[in-house]
Amino acid sequence: MIYIKKWLENYGELFPIADSQIDFFQKLGKEFTSPAKFVSLECGTALLAQELLMHNFDVTATDSFKEFIDLIKIKTANTEPKIKAFNLFPQDIGRYLGKNFYNIIYFGDYRVVFMRDKIYISKLMMDAKAMLTDGGYLIFDLINFTKFDFSKDEIHLPKKTSSRASLHSWITKDKENVTYLLNQQVETSNGKIIDEVKDEPITPISLESFQKFAKELGFSSFNFYADYKMNPLTADSEKIVCVLKK
Repeated sequence: MIYIKKWLENYGELFPIADSQIDFFQKLGKEFTSPAKFVSLECGTALLAQELLMHNFDVTATDSFKEFIDLIKIKTANTEPKIKAFNLFPQDIGRYLGKNFYNIIYFGDYRVVFMRDKIYISKLMMDAKAMLTDGGYLIFDLINFTKFDFSKDEIHLPKKTSSRASLHSWITKDKENVTYLLNQQVETSNGKIIDEVKDEPITPISLESFQKFAKELGFSSFNFYADYKMNPLTADSEKIVCVLKK
């Protein structure tokens, strides 16, 4: 995912934070002693983390890209309290972050698919569960891959747009190795292509796989919604908000 470095300034616009998302996490945070301890994995520009910091959350943010972490530190250099920001890969959180300490762990912007293997995702869920306090939540923001026909040679994902750029994404299949490959282009409002992703291996993990892992790992409950307003999930929903409770 080296390509993200080249459209860093557009990332926050293409993956914005909705008021309903802030309200959702505020509601969860009220279940815990203030300040609720929140971790954002693969946080990007940390828009959600910054919002929750202003709503009296204790916030930790991690990203596998040093560029994002550097940007967060610059943006919050003159603020108190600060976001605790670390350059970590998702598979390393169990080694460096505390156990039985956090109340809410969030993995957004569907970046979990870049972990490339379901085994790594299951391991991440196990590590996150160990990091959570009793009653804590693990939240995933996912693409609803169930609605797409993976028998096709090419699958186009919903386009993301902002006033300055559009993100075009599509998936192809490496039939020989039975793997899925993501391709992306960011196009500015004047038609310039900032960068192009070609054949980035991904894991288009299904709702059923998350249910299976959650059950095997002993989460006390797991619920799935179409959005942060907690509307019911349907076959046509574009995204899945996955809520696992320890």
